[in-house]
Amino acid sequence: MPRLTSAPLSTDSPRARIAERARSATLHAAQRANRRRAMPRWAGPALALGLRGLPLLAVLGLGGWGWVSGRLPEMVETVSARFLDTSARSGLAVREVLVSGRREADKAAVLAALGVQRGMPILAFDPHTARQALEQIPWVAAATVERRLPDTVYVRITERTPMAIWQHEQALHLVDGDGVVLTTDNLDRWNRLPMLVGAEAPKHGGELLRLLASEPSIGQRVNAAVLVGGRRWDLHLDNGIDVRLPETGMAPALRQLAAIQQTNQVLERDVVAIDLRVPDRLSVQTSAESAALRRKPPAKQKI
Repeated sequence: MPRLTSAPLSTDSPRARIAERARSATLHAAQRANRRRAMPRWAGPALALGLRGLPLLAVLGLGGWGWVSGRLPEMVETVSARFLDTSARSGLAVREVLVSGRREADKAAVLAALGVQRGMPILAFDPHTARQALEQIPWVAAATVERRLPDTVYVRITERTPMAIWQHEQALHLVDGDGVVLTTDNLDRWNRLPMLVGAEAPKHGGELLRLLASEPSIGQRVNAAVLVGGRRWDLHLDNGIDVRLPETGMAPALRQLAAIQQTNQVLERDVVAIDLRVPDRLSVQTSAESAALRRKPPAKQKI
């Protein structure tokens, strides 16, 4: 700030004296301003920051009061409800639900798991919770749930594949390769699937079913597979032959049977059972009639 200096007036007129007094007062005010300590440079930004933080302090103070008074959850719920209501009126509301991949899963069960209603705020819909609920439906192996703003919920379902009918305690259940029970209704639709028998058959049946699928000449003829002692399987074929599989090494045993069937058509013969429990050996049990015929001496030819 420029400094003012005094200069004597050359006249003693009243106007000159008034001007001199005004000039003297201005000079003293400038001198006091020069002596006053200047404001620090950081004071301005700090003041501006404080003014910006006032709304935050007010919110924190209100939140602290709500916490102490026990009304904070109620306040949050009220604010959230008003926000969602406003968003729905602004167009962020569910108008359409698109579901792809559903064939066997019950439609009503899918909608109930989603928990969505037409017109509800789409921001209130939780895709994560909906996905977890969908994957509790037996037919659903996996699900993807998305919010597609402004108004669509999209669901993609991957369903399980039926692999067998499980017979347990005189009841029938449709199961997949992981042993998950899919349904007990309308099982006639799946009467071409093999049957698993035994309390723990679904738990161990996946491996067997995969091996039978790799050897279709055998697998396609299996009507039922019985889990014996929770350790190994007996196969009942469509022509009544029983095939006894080993506890370990099922894959080579089935390959051996498939090879013999291809070369010797063993499954087309008068056979009751085939035992594959001994590695690299195949024991064949024929019917009683066939055994009797083999024991009977050949008839003498008449001359």
